[in-house]
Amino acid sequence: MAKLYLIRHGETDYNNTLRFQGQIDVPLNQAGIAQAEKLAEYFKDIPLDAIYASSLQRAGKTAEIVGKAKGLAPIPTDALREMSFGIWESMNSGDIQKKYAKEWKDFFANPANTKIPEGESMADVQKRVYPEVKRILDTWPEGNIAFVSHGGVIRVLICTMLGLDLNRAWHLHVGNASVTCFYYWGRSYTLDFANLTNYL
Repeated sequence: MAKLYLIRHGETDYNNTLRFQGQIDVPLNQAGIAQAEKLAEYFKDIPLDAIYASSLQRAGKTAEIVGKAKGLAPIPTDALREMSFGIWESMNSGDIQKKYAKEWKDFFANPANTKIPEGESMADVQKRVYPEVKRILDTWPEGNIAFVSHGGVIRVLICTMLGLDLNRAWHLHVGNASVTCFYYWGRSYTLDFANLTNYL
């Protein structure tokens, strides 16, 4: 049995202003750094064998702060990068709703198949992310592994691991610097807890 922790990166200024980040390489703000430090404190007495992180700096910095407390160097992983929001990236959600009203409605009603222009659908994210996560887990059949990634990616992974329809993804809340924990049995997953943030 392996144990895996899905960690969302700390806060950024884009999070504060409800702007879509996607694959834009936005750094943590000061609040996000403080959140990562609290994450590191939370993991102080929790065994970890490896930390894999999205290659975007907001996830990488979060992983670096946690890794420093554990004596682990995070392994940057392109597959864990956030969902691409295409032409919506850097736009405020209110502006998107006004300019792309139909696409906005479709995106939340049918995220599995709705592809933002120049971006990805949730199904695209699943095809990109899950095979790499599964490959990593298969190399650690009894390990304690952390994946530091993004809200969209973690929603997709939760749905995939629990066998949920990807169209349920937006029904899951994944807060900044939150932790979701699964047991991995080689063929199946058991959810231990989701969206833990009580240490913040």
